[in-house]
Amino acid sequence: MNRLESQLDPRLFVRVHRSTIVNVDRIQELRSSFNGEHVVVLRNGTRLTMSRGYREALQERLKRPI
Repeated sequence: MNRLESQLDPRLFVRVHRSTIVNVDRIQELRSSFNGEHVVVLRNGTRLTMSRGYREALQERLKRPI
């Protein structure tokens, strides 16, 4: 995943979990979940778990608190 992430444009993609990289243009909303984790909801309705460790990077990318 690290190699793939390094090949993607960081302006368009962000890692939200150790096994998940998301196109930021596809993110519809972020929802709080259990134990400090969050759910990333994509425009097509897909729900992805976001780990606590990736929250800050996504917050910075979207320029809004989660």
